[in-house]
Amino acid sequence: MKNNASVIKKNLFVLKYVFKFCPKLIYFSILHMLASVVKSLSKVILITEAINLVIRTQDINDMYKLINSLLLYVFIIIGCSIINVVYENYLQPRYQLIYQKNIQRFLYSKVKNIDMESFDDPVFYDKYSRACRDSSWRGFRVFNSIISFITNVLTVIALGTFIIINEKWLIIIVVLSSIINVLTLNKINKLWYKVYKETETEHRYQWYVNRTFYHQKNAAELKTTNIDKLLIQRYKDKTKDIEKKFQKTYKKLYLPEGIGLFFSTIINQAGTYIILGYRLLKNKIGIASFTSTVNATLQFSNNFNQAISIFTSLKEHSLYIDDFIWVINYTPLVEKEKEFKQYTFENLKLENVNFTYPKTDILAINDISLEIKKGQRIAIVGDNGGGKTTLMKLLLSFYEPSSGCIKVNDINYTNLSTKQIRSMYSIVFQDFQIYATTIAENILMRRIENDQDIEVVLNALEKVGLKEKVLNLPRGIYTPVTREFDRDGISFSGGERQRLVIARVFASNRDIYILDEPTSSLDPLAEEKINKLIMNQDKEKTMIIIAHRLSTVVDADIIYLIRKGKIIEKGKHEELMKLKGQYSIMFNAQKHLYESK
Repeated sequence: MKNNASVIKKNLFVLKYVFKFCPKLIYFSILHMLASVVKSLSKVILITEAINLVIRTQDINDMYKLINSLLLYVFIIIGCSIINVVYENYLQPRYQLIYQKNIQRFLYSKVKNIDMESFDDPVFYDKYSRACRDSSWRGFRVFNSIISFITNVLTVIALGTFIIINEKWLIIIVVLSSIINVLTLNKINKLWYKVYKETETEHRYQWYVNRTFYHQKNAAELKTTNIDKLLIQRYKDKTKDIEKKFQKTYKKLYLPEGIGLFFSTIINQAGTYIILGYRLLKNKIGIASFTSTVNATLQFSNNFNQAISIFTSLKEHSLYIDDFIWVINYTPLVEKEKEFKQYTFENLKLENVNFTYPKTDILAINDISLEIKKGQRIAIVGDNGGGKTTLMKLLLSFYEPSSGCIKVNDINYTNLSTKQIRSMYSIVFQDFQIYATTIAENILMRRIENDQDIEVVLNALEKVGLKEKVLNLPRGIYTPVTREFDRDGISFSGGERQRLVIARVFASNRDIYILDEPTSSLDPLAEEKINKLIMNQDKEKTMIIIAHRLSTVVDADIIYLIRKGKIIEKGKHEELMKLKGQYSIMFNAQKHLYESK
């Protein structure tokens, strides 16, 4: 009982979102249910009336009455069928699209608040992908299942009453065989859910391979290397793993499927014909009663099976709904909303900050302390994997320090919302993304709202040297980026893409600019131009430049050299060169890259 109550509770949980996004649908559904019940009962009565019409040919008055009765039921059936067709082929698909649109938007808002560290856990990713994949249609399918369940229950009650009047023993046979059939179906559904859950990782890898092959950015490497063969082999391996688990499941299905087939076909249908046939031979029922009762019994059996089968499917839905509920009720540890504290940015401090990634013991950040003042140009340099990008993630509150603290204007990060923290920053990520929207939208990262936005976009493009090229395009700043969805789109080169992303920084009005390897795709001359532009940008803005190429940071106010998560040197470029430490060694090693400047 507790298990059934849990199933009902879970299905009602997801059902409320259908009511929330499609409130009018419930009224159409009630009409659809009533039409279905009336139609089923009318078909049975129509058969009785039709046979009586054939048998009672002696009295012309009786014939007229039966014809009128037949026509009435025919019109009722046609009217109910029209209602069902309109509901199933127009209203239901229309509201399903409305639901999918709204539930996806709702989920997007929830997914944005998932902690970054959660994505480092494969178990989390499996559950997360199941929830996101199923949620767009699962709730609406639950709604359809419940409507179908109620329809079948009402039809069973109506037909059951008709059968009991004619032959009450048939009800026992039909109900007993249907219950056994449904129990076997329940067993089958559980086995399928289990195998799909066990193969979630393999399926995710298959989808990863699919994305890799159809995404434009991978086309060049796929054509010029043998990575395609490796990925195809991995795809085959995952497919074999899935097939093995499916084969084991198939073997477990033989018995429950055989039992279900035996009771639904032999016991149910054969039993019906034997009992009614015997009563017909003994003249205990007439031909009209025999035919209509057979029809009613078969319909009753079908509707009863469907009703219990649908209830079983609600149990199946509840297994997947668990994942949906998990996403909806997910409580972030880092992504928390708090009341905004109004302040004007003056300084940023890291005090004895340590950080270890989840499920590891290695310090990615080791006892870092530093202060960044308003208007300063700060550079963070070091070897790949030294902790530079991790430090940026801590500043952006993607993760919380394992110990120590980060403060802005002496306000601890823990007392601020993540939204307020990130509103201070404008960032160019090392693995930045270009989106399939217009050039202007890629710079603003939102829609254009007024003429001032257009001016901001043009100024930003001018600063990165793309204004002339963009204005020469037929659609200017409204040109779609990439040709994936629009033939008139533009595909920028690697360096141009990086310029476009840097333009985002110039178009923003944030207190702190973070540039993670901002010029790695540019040639030396373009790099020098952009670097000077970045450094000479609004002096009121604070800049944090994370760099591997040291030519990027020679004009910085303070340079921090990080190795194995720890600051080992700090100072201006000239000071660090005189120190003749690790910075000097790295700079001289790279000297040939930029000495011509």
